[in-house]
Amino acid sequence: ANGGAMGRMRGEVEGMVGMLDLGRLSRRYLGDVVEGSGLVSGERYLEIYEGLFEGYGRVFDVARTFGSRGNGAGQFQIPSLVAVHGEGAARRVACADCSSSFRGAELSRVLIFRVESGEYVGNVGSSEGPGILRCPAGVAYNGRGQLYVSEWDHHQIFVYDGDGAFMRKFGSLGSGHGQFNGPRGLAFTAGGELVVADSLNHRVQVLGEDGTFVRSMGSFGQGEGMFHSPYDVAVCPDGSIAVADGGNCRVQVLSGEGGFVRSFGSEGDGPGQFRNPV
Repeated sequence: ANGGAMGRMRGEVEGMVGMLDLGRLSRRYLGDVVEGSGLVSGERYLEIYEGLFEGYGRVFDVARTFGSRGNGAGQFQIPSLVAVHGEGAARRVACADCSSSFRGAELSRVLIFRVESGEYVGNVGSSEGPGILRCPAGVAYNGRGQLYVSEWDHHQIFVYDGDGAFMRKFGSLGSGHGQFNGPRGLAFTAGGELVVADSLNHRVQVLGEDGTFVRSMGSFGQGEGMFHSPYDVAVCPDGSIAVADGGNCRVQVLSGEGGFVRSFGSEGDGPGQFRNPV
């Protein structure tokens, strides 16, 4: 009986992997929606906003695929969040691949591809040393092309330069200012502040690029501006912050200072409803 249950669970996990697979995202939408800093383009932001009231839906075109299943160069086990940086032929997409926690694999890393050509550039976090990753969750590029990675197991943020060399890390396990418990999604504001979905602390933190605490938003709960395991964050053109509030099956929008603006979605399978939005 347990074997059957595990088989079904494995099938469900593999189904989610397929849904999250970077290769299923259109090249155009990687550039327009994800944006390297976490900023959502103004045109796309308005499109999504209008869709909240019009039963929004879209069939995505596939312009190019990236990667395949496996542990080799340019391959994924459990791809999750992505970030894009650069322009034209130099535009790169980074995708976190947290393998070890799910499949017993020895390799967890962030893979980097060129968006235009689909060429595999390399990875960060797989080499022995202080920059090795155990379970990367979120990724974001700052304005200088440095890559920030949230480390779920280490409860820290790792920073790599544009060539993939480890620079520094900050944070520790805890609930104090600048501490984390299962950090996930990352995004940068237009002013260069880092926004972190501090998932198991049920809050969003805003930090300087060096990890200096700036402010905290939210607490555990179901009310306005409260969270249950927030998974990802994005910064809108007006400076507001959209948060995938996974445990509450909704998306909340806060002002840049943390005030509640609005929320949308509820638990369910119908139009405009979510099952653990990420």
